[in-house]
Amino acid sequence: MLSFVSKNLTKLIFSVMLLGLLNSYFFGGMPFNIAICASASFLMIYPMFINLKITDIVEIKNYKAAVLLSLLINFILSPAIAYILGKLLLSDQPYMALGLILISLIPTSGMTATWTELSNGNLKVALSIIATSLVVVIVTLPMVLPLMAGNLLSAGPIFILQRILLVIVIPLILGDITRRIIIAKKGQAFYKSKKPLFSGLSSTGLLFVLFLIMSLDANKLLISNPVLVLKGIVPLLIYYVLMFGSSTLIANVFGYPVRTAIVFGTSVRYLALALGIAVPLLGSGTNSSMVVFLIALAFFVQVPFSSIYSKFVTRNSQSA
Repeated sequence: MLSFVSKNLTKLIFSVMLLGLLNSYFFGGMPFNIAICASASFLMIYPMFINLKITDIVEIKNYKAAVLLSLLINFILSPAIAYILGKLLLSDQPYMALGLILISLIPTSGMTATWTELSNGNLKVALSIIATSLVVVIVTLPMVLPLMAGNLLSAGPIFILQRILLVIVIPLILGDITRRIIIAKKGQAFYKSKKPLFSGLSSTGLLFVLFLIMSLDANKLLISNPVLVLKGIVPLLIYYVLMFGSSTLIANVFGYPVRTAIVFGTSVRYLALALGIAVPLLGSGTNSSMVVFLIALAFFVQVPFSSIYSKFVTRNSQSA
């Protein structure tokens, strides 16, 4: 079942979002429950970190230039693009713009390693970018998000840092401990054989979070106004075109394997983690639903873009 969830995640995301909205519209939905949503977020994020070795950050010494470039793209170019798109295309939907900003500030995920490997890129560079970005975002998000969100976000840096500790740091530590215990007791081969299980658990948690959020009683607005879907998709499409395009051009100074790792390490965003932070940070209500809705829509853009780019660069590298 978990394998089925992982392989059909995009379709299931759409189905779960639709079921949640229908639940909200026809059955009245449900009030926001921070305990349930926080538990679901933990189920989503903790298994991810079992599969992520933060010690991969030591590879920085071998790929300093590539990792530094990825940090500049992730933490300067990406937020700048999102901020401008929000001002231009989502000025009448500021909380959807906030969702785009949150996506842009939380960099890459474990999917970067998957896409890099599928595209014959440098996996060690990809892992270095993932681990480094995760450490950096713990410091940058509490400072940068309030500045970019303005009066849309009442939470200050300390509150955001507390949420990051709960959503990122604690699951990260527990995930690392879990991985070490499994390897110590069962061996490396057993751990590798179970990695798809953890990915499936994480994906299942993601679907549960999306269903809960889309089932909120405040979401009747989303069904009664389908134009919002188009409103959100357009800036997302432009964002990903600009991210994949600009990172490809900027990273062109490197050879194909390293360049590919940089592109995926800066263009593939950690959407599940963005959801995990948005849920406890924003609470209930229509405004928070708009943030989550924009992040959820990003799944339908990011996965196809990543797949198309992977096939394109792989084909070109083989013909070169």
